[in-house]
Amino acid sequence: MNEVAGVIFPVPKHLVDRLLTEKRNVFVKYVGKTGLLKRLLVKHRVLFYVSGSSKEIVGEGTIDEISFLTPIEALQRYGRKLFLDEGELEAYIRLQPNRDSSKKMLVLVLSKIKKYAKPKVFGKPISMSGLYLSKEDYRLLLAQQ
Repeated sequence: MNEVAGVIFPVPKHLVDRLLTEKRNVFVKYVGKTGLLKRLLVKHRVLFYVSGSSKEIVGEGTIDEISFLTPIEALQRYGRKLFLDEGELEAYIRLQPNRDSSKKMLVLVLSKIKKYAKPKVFGKPISMSGLYLSKEDYRLLLAQQ
């Protein structure tokens, strides 16, 4: 398997600027039992894929910290640094009928967050659970003009 550079996660268009321009550097996501996180490490990149109509990768950040916390623990620890507001976090919990606030979510503290001058197009489908990014695919993405 190719060496991993990071992961691509979808983010709704109306929320992505919070990560890229508002200094809200804590990304949270419920992750399934897909094994996606077994190879994710500190210093890997998280690329932000705008879900919905545009289907573009618009920026990235570097992982400084990886943890699994309940939504309440994440709010208590990071507060306004979370990219979701408290109400949005509650709505996110309720998206799945079998999910409640006791389920732990992936919490990534990011640094070196940057918005790309021009969005990048990734040639593979990206599901809601995310997608590993190989070093080769990352190099090809950055080479896009």
